Amino acid sequence: MKQVLTVLVLLTVALGPGGAPAAADERGVPSRSEWLKDVKQALKGSGDHLRERAESGETGLAVNLDIDNSSIASYYDGDDAGAIPRVLRLAAVADELGVALVFNTGRTNAQRTRTLDQLEAAGYDVAALCMRKKGEAIPHGKQRCRDRFIAQGYTLVANIGNNPTDFTGDGYEKAYRLPNYGGELG
Repeated sequence: MKQVLTVLVLLTVALGPGGAPAAADERGVPSRSEWLKDVKQALKGSGDHLRERAESGETGLAVNLDIDNSSIASYYDGDDAGAIPRVLRLAAVADELGVALVFNTGRTNAQRTRTLDQLEAAGYDVAALCMRKKGEAIPHGKQRCRDRFIAQGYTLVANIGNNPTDFTGDGYEKAYRLPNYGGELG
């Protein structure tokens, strides 16, 4: 009986009451504050990189940004998700230096208006937004978008994302991989 009770207690802790998924911390995903520390670490040197590239005098420089859990705190903040503070600070540096922000997302065009509203409400100055086509594989869409930005005259000096699909392919100078904890943040 003691073993059965122990198993039930462990299942309740792992799944949460009523068999629902446990809270983020119980699933092994760090707290929001730990995640923000990890984001800060992942972006270390990004501002210096932007300043260095801007000093070249080259025009058309841009930062290619993924949206969910890369620019917007979707996992931790849910439907009311706003900007990730450290990414927004980098966006302010980019703006100060004349480096454009281009957004490249796995979201489909059906979400375009909501996505633009969300980015602008979060404080991002959106120079361009490229979305995945319906039925398009995410890695293909991400590369298509980078190719589109380059064709529009942008030099993608930094690529910020949190999934391997954000970095599949080429077209950017430097990658900043934000934490995703084994795919838990989506």
